[in-house]
Amino acid sequence: MLIQLLFTAVSLILTLLFFLYGFNHYFLLNAARRYKTPALPEHSTFRPAVSVHLPIYNERYVIRRLVNACACMAEAYGKEKVKILILDDSDDETVLEVDRVAGDYKQKNFLIEVVRRGNRNGYKAGALQAALQITPQEFIAIFDADFIPPADFLLRTLPYFERNERLGIVQTRWTYFNKEDSLVTRAISHAIDVHFLIEQPGRYAAGVFQNFNGSGGVLRTRAIVDAGGWHADTLAEDLDLSYRMQTRGYRILYLRDVQSPGEIPPTIPNFKQQQGRWACGSLRVARKLLPGILRNRQLGFRQQLQAFLHLTGYMIQPLMVFTFVLSCLAAVLGVNIFPIPRVTTLIPAYSAFFTAGTGPLFLLQNLAWVSLALGIALYTFAPWISLVSTLKIQNLPLYGNLASLLVLLLLCIGISLSTLRGVGRALFTNRSWEWTRTPKYDEAQKDRDWRRSKYQMPLDRLWIMEFAFVMAGLWAIGVAVGHRNYNVLFILVPFTLSYGFVLWFSILQSRKATRGYSR
Repeated sequence: MLIQLLFTAVSLILTLLFFLYGFNHYFLLNAARRYKTPALPEHSTFRPAVSVHLPIYNERYVIRRLVNACACMAEAYGKEKVKILILDDSDDETVLEVDRVAGDYKQKNFLIEVVRRGNRNGYKAGALQAALQITPQEFIAIFDADFIPPADFLLRTLPYFERNERLGIVQTRWTYFNKEDSLVTRAISHAIDVHFLIEQPGRYAAGVFQNFNGSGGVLRTRAIVDAGGWHADTLAEDLDLSYRMQTRGYRILYLRDVQSPGEIPPTIPNFKQQQGRWACGSLRVARKLLPGILRNRQLGFRQQLQAFLHLTGYMIQPLMVFTFVLSCLAAVLGVNIFPIPRVTTLIPAYSAFFTAGTGPLFLLQNLAWVSLALGIALYTFAPWISLVSTLKIQNLPLYGNLASLLVLLLLCIGISLSTLRGVGRALFTNRSWEWTRTPKYDEAQKDRDWRRSKYQMPLDRLWIMEFAFVMAGLWAIGVAVGHRNYNVLFILVPFTLSYGFVLWFSILQSRKATRGYSR
């Protein structure tokens, strides 16, 4: 009985935590419906000088494509007003390719320069801070190596700064030119669409804290300096800076209708690495800034709550891991993790209400469990309602995307172990973890042999833990069926399948480790 009560109490705590984050989906979804793209100032002649910063590290596959797109953007805006800075921290043959590309465009009279520091201190944040110190231009546009900015990007973003001196950042929506490459890329695109079609417009419309996404945006140079510049003490320098800027009174404008095409991580090992880094970075920012935000009396409760949910959003993944472990223990110990009475027991409860002294208590107990069941259903379906909404916004059929949505479900659960590692690094260590790049492929991805790419990741040792979870899940499923403890299977089966799915593709798509390999 004591064990049952303990498991029930822990289940209730997990349910309440899940419900808190699940409810936020509904809040942002409702706010996103009120979003309206701000009108572009008419007949604007605003043409300030712009510095385009391109932070790269070992990107020989995509650097020419990136610079070519930025050159087209500069021509459309005015070549004399755009200076392109390639912030090259590379330590492989990318260095030679960068020099060739920069030389080619210098001959075409573009203002282009290569900035090399000789080290990777501070990683991307360090490179951006070094460039900031030599940037006299009033505005800075930033693009990661895998992006292809449209030619009219500056023409559609810079005019917004003219009438608002407190506008610090204009962020555009990410889209993806390799979305249709596979079910994996389509699945990942759905997840990112939720951020750019629901979360970002929802936060903008609700007037709460937003974030710069690190690429596809324009920043006011003075605002960066006022906020203290780029900091390298987190792995999420973009999130860190955007929050510091907003606490200084600057605002972020989100443009849902201006697109910045980029490349989706095409393999599961790449996606796991990226999400682990983002999880570590966002929780590091939460440790750094959230206490001050929660103590700031000038901020309303809604802003503080949204900041908390935003910065700690990756805590969903550890909660998933804990739920799986709890379910395995419940199956082995023969405990019913969801001791919810059948709804039919409510019917005799009404007669007991009038006849038995314990009737009202019995009725309240049943109502409480039914309410809990409804709460579980609400937070379970919340992310999927957001996903379906993004399909509707883009006029995409639900039926035609069911397979990729299923893959997304497997991915979201299956990467929870690697994300948990990132969360643990953020919350329980003070170490400066390496900023590991997400490999970009361009032409290399067309042969589908990820092992042949120099930049593809070797197999992460986390596969041992993933394998252990798969075995534990299979064992727990067998025990649960033997004990006729079927409720717990609703967790054990999808979680075990998800961990197995991610484990299989992690092995299949990882590069064989070689000496001297550097990420």
